[in-house]
Amino acid sequence: MDKEHARATYRGLRRALSPAERLGQADALGGHLLPWLAGRAAGGTVAGVVSYGAELPTAGLLAALHGAGHRVLVPICEPERRLSWADWYPDVPMQRCAVAPIDEPAGPRFGAEVMDGADVVLVPALAVDRDGARLGQGGGYYDRFIASLDRLDRRPVLLAMVYAHEFVPAGTFEYHMLDRKVDGVVTADGFTWFSPRPGH
Repeated sequence: MDKEHARATYRGLRRALSPAERLGQADALGGHLLPWLAGRAAGGTVAGVVSYGAELPTAGLLAALHGAGHRVLVPICEPERRLSWADWYPDVPMQRCAVAPIDEPAGPRFGAEVMDGADVVLVPALAVDRDGARLGQGGGYYDRFIASLDRLDRRPVLLAMVYAHEFVPAGTFEYHMLDRKVDGVVTADGFTWFSPRPGH
């Protein structure tokens, strides 16, 4: 599928999921992710995302990450389709994003340099294929952000989070050479790694 068709298809499939199914898959995903992080990066920095609409619900996951002692960062949408990052914690003051219809933490903003030494970036996606190609929402925010990580001394692990049906065969959607792949994907069914498994 071309990207426009693929995005429309996967957005429709997401909207068809019941709230209970969305939450159930999010809880199952967290059941895989949290023990893995505890063994790999106890108390480390994890970049997550504040979900909206039919995305995988992340409120419980963010709270669990914070409760486990991780520093939790979430993205801020900036002009020119760039991301900055802010700390997330329970009851963090939120404000409306200036460039997108979402709410974001109102605290200080950090550039990509805050990821130097971070452990994992949990990357949102509409779908991920078995070659590690990621289908985003189309804004290019994460492709630009991931490219900026190349200049860090130690790049964090890029781990996509999707619903189980959004992990698809290679070649399901078109992929351009400028698109940035992820290192692995986690769903309600568990992990799949595309590059050598972190820590092994």
